[in-house]
Amino acid sequence: MRPKPLTLATLVWGLCLLGAHPRAIPSPPPSSISLELEAGEKTIEAWAAFSKEDLEKGLSGVLWLRENEGMIFVLPKNVKARFHMKGVTIPLSIAWLDRRGRILKIEDMDPEQPERIYEAPDRARYALEMNRGWFERNDIKAGDRVRRKS
Repeated sequence: MRPKPLTLATLVWGLCLLGAHPRAIPSPPPSSISLELEAGEKTIEAWAAFSKEDLEKGLSGVLWLRENEGMIFVLPKNVKARFHMKGVTIPLSIAWLDRRGRILKIEDMDPEQPERIYEAPDRARYALEMNRGWFERNDIKAGDRVRRKS
């Protein structure tokens, strides 16, 4: 007798029984990598988006982020980066970083205003999106550094 095919609902239910939360359906972008970053005393689990497709998709479709989880975008050189919240349902804060990881600016992003454009300041080479208020809750502000955890 052949086993029944595994459905998405069965998989999610099984993961919940194991203590997992069905958070990212769909999951992180397929070509993204996961890395650990440091900001202040906090460790951040970040998905890195660097391909054109991943940069455009961002956190669209992600249902929630854990407290110290986010996405870091590697911005193309010599391009004025512009972000929006189309397809994003969770409120976020974005930190714009220079090439050395110094925070240039932090701003809140509103999923209720999907057409609003958030423009990167000059010199921004990275953008780090976290749950709204994460930077404030962790006393991380403009001028602080975000770096890869060693």
